Amino acid sequence: MKTASKKPPIIRLRIAGWLTGPALLAMTILFPAPEGMSVSAWYTAGIALLLAVWWSTEVLPIPVTSLLPILLFPALGVMSTAESTASYAAPTIFLLLGGFLIAMGLEKWNLHRRLALHLLARTGNNPAIVLAGFMGITALLSMWISNTASALMMTPIALSLTTDLAKTSAHQRFTLCLMLGIAYSASIGGLATIIGTPPNLLLVAFMQQTYGFEISFLDWMLLGLPVAGVMLCLAWWVLLKWAMPFDISKVRLSQGSIVGDLKKLGKLSVPEKRLAFVFLLVATAWIVRVPVQQYFPMLSWLDDTLIAVGGAVLMFIIPAGGAAEKWAALLDWERTRNIPWGVLLLFGAGLSLARGIEKTGLALWLGEHLAIATTLQPVLMIAGLVALVIFMTELTSNTATTATLLPVLAALSLAGDLTPMLLFAPAALAASCAFMLPVATAPNAVVYSTGNVTIPQMARAGLKLNLIGILVITGMTYWIAPWIFG
Repeated sequence: MKTASKKPPIIRLRIAGWLTGPALLAMTILFPAPEGMSVSAWYTAGIALLLAVWWSTEVLPIPVTSLLPILLFPALGVMSTAESTASYAAPTIFLLLGGFLIAMGLEKWNLHRRLALHLLARTGNNPAIVLAGFMGITALLSMWISNTASALMMTPIALSLTTDLAKTSAHQRFTLCLMLGIAYSASIGGLATIIGTPPNLLLVAFMQQTYGFEISFLDWMLLGLPVAGVMLCLAWWVLLKWAMPFDISKVRLSQGSIVGDLKKLGKLSVPEKRLAFVFLLVATAWIVRVPVQQYFPMLSWLDDTLIAVGGAVLMFIIPAGGAAEKWAALLDWERTRNIPWGVLLLFGAGLSLARGIEKTGLALWLGEHLAIATTLQPVLMIAGLVALVIFMTELTSNTATTATLLPVLAALSLAGDLTPMLLFAPAALAASCAFMLPVATAPNAVVYSTGNVTIPQMARAGLKLNLIGILVITGMTYWIAPWIFG
């Protein structure tokens, strides 16, 4: 007698998503709106619920689900096609696109790998310092290129360092720390800059669209860089002393593989020099733009988006030079097929949803009905929010989670008469601090795929870091965010 085979959990989850999402939207269409809520706000709530369910269960690819606001808002009379699509071309979308293109240039010419190897060659043979070096360099790279690319580049370098180590307990623990350190620092580094991780940029776009408030590159770094620095140091300590301790004196390292890889790269090439010039020009312009504009008001037209797009265009104009591609540009359009275009669609959907929630009055209605939550002390409210986001993003997309939560948090800040950034900043930062599971972030998945890390090991270390992240993000945003953003 044959027994029916059980569907895998992921299939059951997606079937549930297929049924639940449309059912929630149908409920808002078939049943009358709650008292005090307009019909268009009620429909918007249904669209928001459908997006939240389908984003979290990935019934369809996330970018495809992200196209639904373009269809549903006009179909239900909430917004016109022009209004619902406008958010997909918001300035911040092009800031992200420019950042992606610049990162593509770095990856094409391996400039980031050269920088990493140069720095690692100077860390010596002390395992604690080597671990700190790998984590610091990974975080530094993740500030400017994607956390996935950072982890993918640093993981093979780390493995080349540990391949020839004896299979002792201390060496295995060190390898484990190195793998987890790369994964965690790739996520932490993204906290420091606007372009470091999508939730940061989504927050900036939401503030611009909803409140007309611009957060500059420097403004964000004043908050993100200290948070990233503290989290990075604590992650290093957690791995070395608490989660995966080992006897440092029993680990014998050799820099031979790193020095060998560095020699293979040869001298700094002409394309690398030209690329470094463009990158430094863009990074410097991002950081000094606001102070410079205070002294030169005629430059008030310049913003972070124009700097990013300008830098990207320069890379298509400047010849690479050198023997290989003398007249070819630093970047060619062929490589842009590797850009995560789906992330841009997800951004647009989040901003379009936020526009609908604001326009229909749903934000005001939510604010009135969330007033009870504002009876908590702000610091406790922030701590609860950070904990919720961190553990949600262990299983869901951090960008989709942020896109779903920001309009709700806007209503909550209105109800409690709070500075919006007091809730937005910790939510965005927390969205990039899921450390427990391979599915939580791409860097976690990258190091898990090496076979040197088990899920229980990652969960044990990640839980400790999650809890520390709740304390750090809560404390630092509570004290620093009002000072920076007012």
